[in-house]
Amino acid sequence: MKKKIFVTLTAAAVLAYWLLFSGISAEDLKRFLEAFGIWAPLAYIAVFTVLPAFFFPVAVLALAGGLLFGFWNGALYTFLGAVLNCSLMFWLARSAGRRLVETWILKHFSGKGTDILTRLSGREGFFFLVLLRLIPAVPYNLINYAYGLSGMPYKTYILASVIGIIPGTFVFINIGDKALDVSSPGFWLAVGLLLLLLAVTTWMGKRVFPNQTNGDHEHEQSEK
Repeated sequence: MKKKIFVTLTAAAVLAYWLLFSGISAEDLKRFLEAFGIWAPLAYIAVFTVLPAFFFPVAVLALAGGLLFGFWNGALYTFLGAVLNCSLMFWLARSAGRRLVETWILKHFSGKGTDILTRLSGREGFFFLVLLRLIPAVPYNLINYAYGLSGMPYKTYILASVIGIIPGTFVFINIGDKALDVSSPGFWLAVGLLLLLLAVTTWMGKRVFPNQTNGDHEHEQSEK
């Protein structure tokens, strides 16, 4: 019964998502939220809480937040929405949808799926999560579901998530705030900060997890 309810609600949510939000841009989302007037901040937080669960790109949401609310308010609302979404997806994976999500992750990562899920529960899990949150190229949505399947306690998970979310939030909100004038020095400075974040997190990954990097390289060589 529990599984049927979960599947029904998921199907209804996916349908609503495709009808209302599929394929929209940050500017489209901004116009949608503006219609809520004084309730726009609450609508934005609610949208940020729910949509990433269906793999809507969080970068688009953050850019819309910067466009609509400016830097400081946009950062605050985005942070609140991201924390709520992290919690939602974590508990979805850990409860009713655990088997469905686990099957998807194992299939998505092929032979590495089991190893990844094991490492998330180990001593490296906390620092690994902080690092993953910092790297814009890593799918935010997949991180939430994957850690829901790990043995990490929720308090540890949400603390690491909060630490890792903050830098990326400021970077993307800053780009959205400056996007109205792409010829301004402020916009290009915002883009430069994004590139800096990518460079720093790449360096951090190699420093914190050197064995993983070397292991992947040796595995590729052995396959050849």
